[in-house]
Amino acid sequence: MAYAGPPLRPHRVDLHMLTSLTSRKPRPIAQLGLPLAILTSALVVTIAWGEAPPSSSSITLVGDSEPGQRLTIHGRVVGEGGKPVAGARLHVYQTDASGRYTPDKPMDEPHARLAGLLRTDQDGRFELHTIRPGGYPKTVRLGDRDRKIPAHININIIADGYEPSKVQVVFSDDPLLSDPYWQDWVRTQGHPVVTVSRSTGGQAAELVLSLRLASP
Repeated sequence: MAYAGPPLRPHRVDLHMLTSLTSRKPRPIAQLGLPLAILTSALVVTIAWGEAPPSSSSITLVGDSEPGQRLTIHGRVVGEGGKPVAGARLHVYQTDASGRYTPDKPMDEPHARLAGLLRTDQDGRFELHTIRPGGYPKTVRLGDRDRKIPAHININIIADGYEPSKVQVVFSDDPLLSDPYWQDWVRTQGHPVVTVSRSTGGQAAELVLSLRLASP
């Protein structure tokens, strides 16, 4: 069933900044801070949990009729030394199997149709039931050429006593990750790469998300 928790408030997106960044002459990754891919350098994200923070550590983003390869992610959020982080709040959103956030506006991240909130349990664990996301329909000018962006699941994390984190979970069997550009992106930005295996319900993957302690 689809997410039925507290209403999601849209992110704040500077579309003028996005247009400018995607149309100007490409600059080295070091100058951008993050690669333009995944749009993280152009998004100002605000997570609003509403009056009632999510209480469940498990969420299902898709209904039975949703097209796509079923995927279950068994996740953990940990701090330094692998200590489990209980009560971490996760905002998860992704594209559908065709690579679109919404049917009418493929790149409309703020209103992603497949999205929801959850909270880690006392052992820092969570479970996500969804589908394999599709890659974006269009290429983006990155580095020295137009590139397709690897399929990914966005996860924003907030936990008391830790620095907020935003990651894009990508898949080890994605052929696009053979590109040195994306290999460098994964290595320097620390975005997690999961390996899927077959399960009775489709595919499954294990995911560990690490947080840094907040500065005093």
